[in-house]
Amino acid sequence: MSKFQAAMQKWVEPIAGKMSQSVILTAIKEGMISSLPFLILGSLFSIIVNFPYAPFVNWLAANHLTSYFNLPYQFTMNSLAIIVAYFTTRSYCKSKHVDNVIPAILSVMSIFILAPLKMINIKGVATPFIPFDNIGVKGLFLALIVSIIVGELYSRIIKANWTIKMPDSVPSTIGESFKSLIPVILIATLMTLVRFAFSFTTYGDLNSAIYTLLQVPLVKIGTSPWAILLVVLLNSLFFFFGIHSMAINSIVMPILYTLDFQNLAAYHAGRAIPNIITWRFFYMTSKIGGTGCALGLCIFLAFFAKSKQFKTLGRISLPAVIFNTDEPIIFGMPIVLNPIMFIPFVVAPLVSFGVSYLATLVGWVKPIIGLALPEQTPVLINGFLQSGPAFVILQIVMIIVTSIIYLPFARIADNQALAQEQGNQE
Repeated sequence: MSKFQAAMQKWVEPIAGKMSQSVILTAIKEGMISSLPFLILGSLFSIIVNFPYAPFVNWLAANHLTSYFNLPYQFTMNSLAIIVAYFTTRSYCKSKHVDNVIPAILSVMSIFILAPLKMINIKGVATPFIPFDNIGVKGLFLALIVSIIVGELYSRIIKANWTIKMPDSVPSTIGESFKSLIPVILIATLMTLVRFAFSFTTYGDLNSAIYTLLQVPLVKIGTSPWAILLVVLLNSLFFFFGIHSMAINSIVMPILYTLDFQNLAAYHAGRAIPNIITWRFFYMTSKIGGTGCALGLCIFLAFFAKSKQFKTLGRISLPAVIFNTDEPIIFGMPIVLNPIMFIPFVVAPLVSFGVSYLATLVGWVKPIIGLALPEQTPVLINGFLQSGPAFVILQIVMIIVTSIIYLPFARIADNQALAQEQGNQE
């Protein structure tokens, strides 16, 4: 085990460390997370419109309320690219220590410039419009790419002092506006030229090219259980070396989020749910209690540990772990760099995800509908809201199974702690 740990520290830790420090990955992660309030808003109204109680749904329709209650869903899920572009650019520019509001708005404007216009005839007048497809889920990858490019270009132009400098007597608000004028003009011109260039391609526009060449293939990879099992494995490996699992999750988050949105759109439209694996499914099955599926371990420590150290740790940590935050256990036990806990910390989430996937595949539980619930939504509650009672039962079974996986290793660690406590008393 010591040789294996040394090898992992030599090869995995440097790679994981560089990924966790990546400005781009951090910006994407924070951009997706910052959009969560709007996604929750859309999910909430999607539940209201599609509430599984026919008299209530009929009452909404009879009172002509359905279309109004549908608006928050339409203008959050179908404008996702705009929301994510704004927050991602803000995060990126903040890390570069430049103004982050104007470039964030510039990213949104760039999405509009790059999105192909359609025409509709309204009372004999040809009126241009941008379809939701180009600013919603289908435009998500375009939004991420544009937001990073805009953030980088804006930062470079500002730091190169390609700006208009106003006298000190000019109010600061006016001064800042003129300071950003040149980068805004240059970047907007560049986006216009890109739009013009892609009009000569078979794709017609950049969004269609990215969706065809990048987003569709990546989404197909995201539906592969083997690919996500690798992500689950890397989550545990990264955290075992004290590096937060978001270092790897920020790569797959946009892909799996897209699958969640596809499921929610299908649920909203009354169609069959298309995807088993989504971001929420990944989180609900491989992070029961947090990375490593540590809820079962925490329950053992809180109620069955013999050592005072671990019993106290388990009881203090249990409220956080119930909300899928297990850092108190990971760093307090510790699990980090602890050879005794390496095997269950890696195996438990792999088993939980694999069994949950198979249970959904064979139809024992329904696929999740992709509600944008916070990752901290407690286990069982998230299962019920996303899939129903059968998924709750599956989660209970997985808590028991992962507890059994942890049990022999936790007993060893507990006995060592108990022996140390007794030795200190003597």
